[in-house]
Amino acid sequence: MADVEVFIGDLTDRTFHYDGGDWNHNFPKRISPFFPKGYDLFFKLLDGIYHKKIEGRQTDWGSHTCLMYPGEMLAVLEDYYKREVDNEKVQGLFQFIKGLDQEQQYGLVACEMS
Repeated sequence: MADVEVFIGDLTDRTFHYDGGDWNHNFPKRISPFFPKGYDLFFKLLDGIYHKKIEGRQTDWGSHTCLMYPGEMLAVLEDYYKREVDNEKVQGLFQFIKGLDQEQQYGLVACEMS
């Protein structure tokens, strides 16, 4: 199984094409640290996309991108990390998201890394 990671990407990245692209490294530039315990979250996001609970799509051979505002990300992540809310890395991630422009969409990216 490939290594998988979840991170926040910049949708204004000119090399990223949500509605197309050649599927070779077509994911938005990473602007966040990799998420703690991202393995299960990777599959939760894919599940959400394919069951149409989350707006997103496959944008690369091994990458899916969800279009989300920071508040939407927090809602998904607070549920996912509910048992680890005191974890320092989780708290750092939440603070990072709260510091983003709340009126701008970002990519919540679930990506195979190898």
